[in-house]
Amino acid sequence: MFEQKPIAIVGIGAIMPDATDAKLFWENILKGHYSVREVPSDRWDTNLYFNSDPTVPDKSYSKIGAWVNQFEFNPIKLRIPIPPTVIAQMDLTQQWGIAASHQALSDYGYPQRTFDSDRMAVILGNSNAGERHYRTTMRILLPEYVQALTQSAAFKQLPAEVQQQLVENMQNNIRSQIPEITEDTMSGELSNIIAGRIANVFNFNGPNFVTDAACASSLAAIQAAIQGLNTHQYDTALAGGVDRNMGPDSYVKFCKIGALSADGSRPYAEGANGFVMGEGTAIFLLKRLVDAERDGDKIYAVIRGIGSSSDGKGKGITAPNPIGQQKAIERAWKNAGVTPASVGLIEGHGTSTKVGDVVEVNSLNEIFGKFGLPSGTVALGSVKSNIGHLKSAAGAAGMAKVAFALDQKILPPSANFHKPNPNIDFEHMPFYVNTQARPWEKPAGEIRRAGVSSFGFGGTNFHVVVEEYVPGLHSEQSPVYSIPAVASKEVNVETTVTPVAAVSQPAPSNEAVKEFVLAAVSEKTGYPVEMLDVELDLEADLGVDTVKQAELFRTIREHHNIPRREDLRLSDYNTLEKVIGFVMENSSADDQPAVPVATNI
Repeated sequence: MFEQKPIAIVGIGAIMPDATDAKLFWENILKGHYSVREVPSDRWDTNLYFNSDPTVPDKSYSKIGAWVNQFEFNPIKLRIPIPPTVIAQMDLTQQWGIAASHQALSDYGYPQRTFDSDRMAVILGNSNAGERHYRTTMRILLPEYVQALTQSAAFKQLPAEVQQQLVENMQNNIRSQIPEITEDTMSGELSNIIAGRIANVFNFNGPNFVTDAACASSLAAIQAAIQGLNTHQYDTALAGGVDRNMGPDSYVKFCKIGALSADGSRPYAEGANGFVMGEGTAIFLLKRLVDAERDGDKIYAVIRGIGSSSDGKGKGITAPNPIGQQKAIERAWKNAGVTPASVGLIEGHGTSTKVGDVVEVNSLNEIFGKFGLPSGTVALGSVKSNIGHLKSAAGAAGMAKVAFALDQKILPPSANFHKPNPNIDFEHMPFYVNTQARPWEKPAGEIRRAGVSSFGFGGTNFHVVVEEYVPGLHSEQSPVYSIPAVASKEVNVETTVTPVAAVSQPAPSNEAVKEFVLAAVSEKTGYPVEMLDVELDLEADLGVDTVKQAELFRTIREHHNIPRREDLRLSDYNTLEKVIGFVMENSSADDQPAVPVATNI
């Protein structure tokens, strides 16, 4: 791991739902403002894409989100020369990136306060670019839609002049809604151009690139920026995340995973049933702390350490893995060289999913619970309670919230929280969900510190340690404490289930079947058995895809000597309760295993 030096946040820019700048975003946080509402009519037509029935193909059962509004891109006002023909082809991700970067630079004092533009990097997190490339692709593929129309039997029965009129009308309607493809189209849509455009318009000559780690993209970008600052590849960096991917395409695809909520974002709370999508950007101007102090910069907060991990093998690709999360948190605090016992605030990933929130808080407790912190002493929150899940910009939104909190010494509230998630044992953990803005009391003998987490699809995890700026108190010393290493906790089904002797046995009890099924699912997903509710959906809640579900059924069938069935449809057994019911329906006394069966999941 690279040697971590303290990094200063010296400028912040943001464009968020109900907030056109960073200061208004923070004001909304303090007020507990909730930005989630139904899809605006100018974004997409719910009559075309919405159906409350999750089983209807190609439809979204959710029509709520947190939307950026009142944004106007005026490069002339910003004194940025961009031709109107180029602006017309620019995705809003690029426009937001430029505008938020301008905010962060202005917040720093630029251009009156200067820096070496040759040594300025631009590193941003983004996944899937924006929405514009979906629309232009629709225009390009228009001949295929026309072909599908003209090949229909009913169309061929129409008079030739009517056929021609229908085709022309269809083509004209679609082309009128989607801009013409020009030499500026591709550069206006590509993800990497978000960073490149910022470097271009401000004439920065350090490296620029975009990181994609799904929902952890922006913290991945911040980690890359920190590494470059630590190794003196550049002296200043614009880093953060941008996300505007709220079209019907994303809604339908997320709904088919079962990931979205139809009624609200409530991290760590009772009733959490999926995440709500949001959009926006947060961008930070970063410098080495020693340089920021030398230059007399306004310092919002100090990034003290950052850690990351991959989940590795042994679960569905989309399911959260507690071991991977713990490794990222552990590495961050070791990298920071400060004790986790000094934490006062955790800005969690907190997506408001049924399983994800529970896994996350248990993972936090595995790290922080080792330090004897009293229950109810560490504030826990998620900015997703205010603005939904910004996907690839989510970590940056959380970082902005924490930077302002540390600067103003206020513990910010988490919105939309009424009762705690009953599956989170807050009474025996140091965490509590803070619901009112309150003074952040300084811990005895320490300074105020916070952790920020962001976890992404594909098993990628990031955690950042951030602390308040106190002149003269931020050393660059090596770590002075240790955390017991996070051990891999794989559940072995063979040792969980009592071996069955080679004699005739009575038919299995429902409890015995449940015990085996839960142990098998625990081994495959990484979730502790005690967390597994029989109502959980194998794919939507636990990330067990079709392939792994087939492996799970093979394990269960072999253990109970249930013959393979050609007519078996895995979709009919999508919950743990239904899997247990399958075993009970197909088992008898003669079906019991004569010897223990090895399970290699």
